[in-house]
Amino acid sequence: MGNRYSEDLRERIVGYVEQGHSARAAAEVFGVSASSAVRFVATKESRPENG
Repeated sequence: MGNRYSEDLRERIVGYVEQGHSARAAAEVFGVSASSAVRFVATKESRPENG
């Protein structure tokens, strides 16, 4: 099993995708696998907003 990515990195990837980029493009920019980037975005979308 690989190392966990930091919450900061996950948030930056999600933010990049929210700016209109694809998850695959975010994966290339941030050096993670495409499946990880897709999973980070999907997890963010499935969680209710705080506050």
